[in-house]
Amino acid sequence: MSVLSTGNTAKLYCLNWIERYVVEKGSEVKILDLGCGTALNFVNFLRLYPQISYVGVEPSRDSCLKAQQNLSGLNARVVNSPGYHVHEKLREKFDIVVSFSVLEHVYRRLDYLSSANACLKEDGYFLINYDAGHFIHGKEKLITAIGQAIARFGIERYYQSFVKEEDLLRMLERIRFKIIEKKFFNTSLKGTYKVIPESKRADYMKKWLRFELWLNELGIEYDDSKARFFGTRNFILAHK
Repeated sequence: MSVLSTGNTAKLYCLNWIERYVVEKGSEVKILDLGCGTALNFVNFLRLYPQISYVGVEPSRDSCLKAQQNLSGLNARVVNSPGYHVHEKLREKFDIVVSFSVLEHVYRRLDYLSSANACLKEDGYFLINYDAGHFIHGKEKLITAIGQAIARFGIERYYQSFVKEEDLLRMLERIRFKIIEKKFFNTSLKGTYKVIPESKRADYMKKWLRFELWLNELGIEYDDSKARFFGTRNFILAHK
């Protein structure tokens, strides 16, 4: 398996999971990336696996333009749109839907998750992770407060808030998503990555991921109080 992402073990884990799925399926795989940003998570992936058909959805016009440039020549397209009611715009179903580090910035979360559900094939998978640890810092608290205030007036681009696990589980149950797997990632080793020499970063990512997967095997019961230790929560979901 290749090192398909750097600097974030949750994203690397998900991309490795998708890579195994693609290899095992051996045919065309359709991926929807909700909140794709500039699509850098999938550029190398699509080069390695041309049988993947990729659609990125991104509300920021500037990010969309950069994503289109990054994906030039690949089997991919980008749609400039919020993540709400995407199924009505795309009118197609996907084998895999992903949402990487986006949910914490989504104001209407139930609508967003419902849209992911509606875009997923009956036997498909929804891979979602969200960042939790950065809300504990002073500067982030101020940004959070401002973003939440103006979101009430329809300006959602600056919105962010902590994702309470209890709330998320309730929404997943309401939408009828079942949890295939849940893990935590991105310990303080995420900060260490920034000082690792460029030539050693791929090796660091492999060892860092192995270590955090080992932590997930220790029987640690995750709850919101542990977000300061494990900065990212990760779920693999499917239809009930």
